Amino acid sequence: MMLIVMAALLADGARPVGDPDAVGFARIVAEAPGPVVGLAVAKEAFGRMGARFRPLVEEAGSVPAGAPVAEVGGPLGAIEAAAPTALRLLSRLSSVALGRTDPDLSDPLDRWAAATARLSPPAPVGDDGPSFHLEIEG
Repeated sequence: MMLIVMAALLADGARPVGDPDAVGFARIVAEAPGPVVGLAVAKEAFGRMGARFRPLVEEAGSVPAGAPVAEVGGPLGAIEAAAPTALRLLSRLSSVALGRTDPDLSDPLDRWAAATARLSPPAPVGDDGPSFHLEIEG
């Protein structure tokens, strides 16, 4: 998983920006109801950039729209740099687990997300499928 996440960060051009001494706090929030799959992947993405990550829900747990699913702290540049990749992967893996997106069976993360879905009870989801955004408190 570590190599896949690092490759995704590099492909996305993730680089810390701004004042390296500015620190802050952020929450990842669900935009639609549904399962949250990929918290370990998001943690790895933020960690690779130098930010701390704490999940607030269990892997494959279902959340309502507007629910915070994780907290992130550390250098704001690191948080902002990792967020696009982490949120993209979190949304994709949650969508694969839900069956809204067909898994790419050559991708180990997609295979893991599809397997995770088999272990989880069905969950309601919004029409747009799983998606997440970052709320920064700096």
